Amino acid sequence: MKLGTIVKWSFIISFMLSLIGAYFKITHLEGAHALLIIGVITTLIFIVSAIYEVRTSTRIDNSEKTMWTIAFIFMSGLAGIIYFFAGRKRII
Repeated sequence: MKLGTIVKWSFIISFMLSLIGAYFKITHLEGAHALLIIGVITTLIFIVSAIYEVRTSTRIDNSEKTMWTIAFIFMSGLAGIIYFFAGRKRII
């Protein structure tokens, strides 16, 4: 499987599972805990694959690579949305 496919689908799956799991948790439905755990695991897969994709890019300089890496580590949700919709086309 290509790295770009892993980045894209792990972000989509983690985002959707986290939203659905949070909704289930708020409404006290069964299965919320499992959905949130799977969401966290797919978020970690997204963070690792996105950082690898940014660090191996030849189209951006080292300071921007460092910025994206720090953003993925500390603000993964927001950085993921920005990277997915705006930054990825320019980086890869």
